[in-house]
Amino acid sequence: MKATESQPRFDRLIWDGWNRHHIAKHGVVPEEAEQVVAGDPTYRETYKSRFLVVRPTAGGRMLAIEIGPVPGEAANHCVFSARLSTVHLKQR
Repeated sequence: MKATESQPRFDRLIWDGWNRHHIAKHGVVPEEAEQVVAGDPTYRETYKSRFLVVRPTAGGRMLAIEIGPVPGEAANHCVFSARLSTVHLKQR
């Protein structure tokens, strides 16, 4: 992660079978999560150094992506969850 004054920037997300499978249960593919993170999303810090990142995909789906450090590898980040964003998530 590289931080700017305005918000963090995640240069590369780490993918494995677990997080690919987990977001697929919510109808999201890794490419969509990457689109959300790569753009200019709305974000907020949550817990365990994680961030909730919200932004529409190129296809117009508003997604909420939870990103955090890879356990034991604080310099690397992965997607812990991804789903369609709801009004509740966007207002948090």
